[in-house]
Amino acid sequence: MEWKGVHHSTHGDFADISTHTVSYESRDRCYVTTDGRIVADGVSYTYQKLDHRMAILIYRPKVYQGRSGVVLYSMLDFASATDRAVILADGEPFAVADGTFREVQTPSRPGPH
Repeated sequence: MEWKGVHHSTHGDFADISTHTVSYESRDRCYVTTDGRIVADGVSYTYQKLDHRMAILIYRPKVYQGRSGVVLYSMLDFASATDRAVILADGEPFAVADGTFREVQTPSRPGPH
């Protein structure tokens, strides 16, 4: 899944990940790439489709923007192909993400750089 959008935080946008691809390796693990490099690996997630239009996707990356203890609570709207997420760090509000998504072919997993 390719995501394009903007992040809003007290530190501004996270431009380095404003376009990224999430590759789902299993029912509960994924990794994130941008510009041909892995920016998040071994990310655990939970997915729950609610109906034909909406789904909940919760990501728990090991590290996100230099922080640990981060959880992204995402709301997918298939009708508009939009994704909005509230992002917490150590249980406290940290940022929001507002973007669009589309299915793309899963790129080859980049090797170590």
